[in-house]
Amino acid sequence: MKKAILVVLLMPCLAYGSMSEGMHTGDPGAPAEPEQELSPDKASPGDVIITEIMADPTPVVSLPDQEYFEIMNRASCPVSLRNWKLIAGTQTITFPEFIIQPEGYVIVCSPSDTSLFRDYGRTLGLKSFPALTDGGKLLCLIDEEGTLIHGVDYSSGWYGDVLKSGGGWSLEMIDTDYPFSGGSNWSASVSRKGGTPGQPNSVQDRNPDNFFYGIVNVFPKDSVSIRVGFSETTLIGPGGISSFSIGDAGLVSFYPDDPLLRNYYLIPEKPLVPGTLYTLMITSGVNDPAGNSMVISSYDFGLACETETGDIVFNELLFNPLPGDPDYIELYNRSGKVIDASGLLLASVNDASGATSSSVPVSTTPRCILPGTYYTVTTDREKVIFRYFSSVPERIFETKSLPSMTDREGHLLLMNKSLDRIDEVSYNEKMHFPLLSGVEGISLEKIRPESASYDRGNWHSASETCGWGTPGAVNSIFTEEPVSSDNIVLSSTRITPDNDGYEDLLVIDMRLNGNGNVVSVTVFDETGSWVRKLAENVLAGNEATIVWDGTADGGSPVRNGIYVLLITIFDDKGKSQIYKKTCTVLRKV
Repeated sequence: MKKAILVVLLMPCLAYGSMSEGMHTGDPGAPAEPEQELSPDKASPGDVIITEIMADPTPVVSLPDQEYFEIMNRASCPVSLRNWKLIAGTQTITFPEFIIQPEGYVIVCSPSDTSLFRDYGRTLGLKSFPALTDGGKLLCLIDEEGTLIHGVDYSSGWYGDVLKSGGGWSLEMIDTDYPFSGGSNWSASVSRKGGTPGQPNSVQDRNPDNFFYGIVNVFPKDSVSIRVGFSETTLIGPGGISSFSIGDAGLVSFYPDDPLLRNYYLIPEKPLVPGTLYTLMITSGVNDPAGNSMVISSYDFGLACETETGDIVFNELLFNPLPGDPDYIELYNRSGKVIDASGLLLASVNDASGATSSSVPVSTTPRCILPGTYYTVTTDREKVIFRYFSSVPERIFETKSLPSMTDREGHLLLMNKSLDRIDEVSYNEKMHFPLLSGVEGISLEKIRPESASYDRGNWHSASETCGWGTPGAVNSIFTEEPVSSDNIVLSSTRITPDNDGYEDLLVIDMRLNGNGNVVSVTVFDETGSWVRKLAENVLAGNEATIVWDGTADGGSPVRNGIYVLLITIFDDKGKSQIYKKTCTVLRKV
């Protein structure tokens, strides 16, 4: 097998030897003190870092009512910021001549605000100082040779404190020895002033980075360009020369796709073929800035195809979560095609008015949904993973919003970008197992992903033993397709309806001749007394699936014993067939 080559040559930055402090406050055009003799040493990624961000100074705690961020020099020698670039979202701003000493802190702000922060430490007024968006923004320091020195993609979620995220408090880095660790290395300031500009951070502590998740996404833009996403800033050095492979082909070239080096484009030796699944493999030589090797080093992908009705279906719904938890929607790819998640839209329908809500994308980032796989979307991925221990984190993805999902009932649509309906489902809290004392935090699952989403009989409460939900995983009530050649097949000859995930449901599968069959199913007890009508004159086509949960017509549990299922089928030629099947109910007393 040929191995691909992928290498990032990280050009070192320009560093300086011993020199005076080089005062610079106020107007960025003001002259600095004369420089001393330059050292040939270069600064490396992580030498100069962003250590504090005040994105929302209002309401004021004690500091000036202005935005700022703080940088620190971790190197053993002074560093010049001359011609360095600050990338802030879509802006690129050039630094003036400025010398930052070893272990020195600098408050970067608007030139008009330097006088406000001068009493807190050294300041640097940056022309066109960017707006530090409250919700988050990408900030990167790039040296004059184009090398990433440091960057953060901060978020309001990094505060870890709802009260402080409302304004007046800065975000501070916890452990400056691990500057690329992301949100786990940041917290809201605990200083009574609301922040510590120009000074060591109030939250500083040991917080080592010992983990690198690795690949989080692989998506081919086309047959000759593949975008690879990593969980954090990723450095690919000389050890990675022979560590990449895509099937039996290598790579022609690669290039980074974002300033923080989390995404790269790979150019394969051979064009990708539609309908073929590939695996990107990375064997060694690719690490995060802390030197950790990746945990997920392989990823399956393929060229995406157009989505048609029935390709992707609803498979699990959480519409009544526990307080503080988010809803989630699980989809299943029942086709043999690779589907792009960013090409799918979700919407809700008001059944009273017939009005459809605005659509929301399943993903804002192109992602492959492979054949036979699950894809769960939610507005808070970490909460879902924490709540449901049977979840598969690799199949759970975060999105900014979901369509409205009321706690009692709702109607959801899944569409492609042409607004063709791919699938739809109507849910109601009465679809839950009737013997549950409450349904808050319990998802509805399908008995089989391939079964019709619109048929309420195909849905049931997730089992207690699985933790009341299985986002990203096989459903707890999943029932295999029958392999028997009989016309009528029961999933079991007994059921134990205690919602433990084992034999809770009786699934009746029918394989019929012709397409005009009408089916009725009635349950009787062993004395011949009527118990429940499961189906009445249902137009079934050539197949049907009926589910019984061990309850009588009013929703009360039936007693232990033997029950008879009377199944009547009328075909399109006027002929009728009657089947009798038995099932034992064994409920724990």
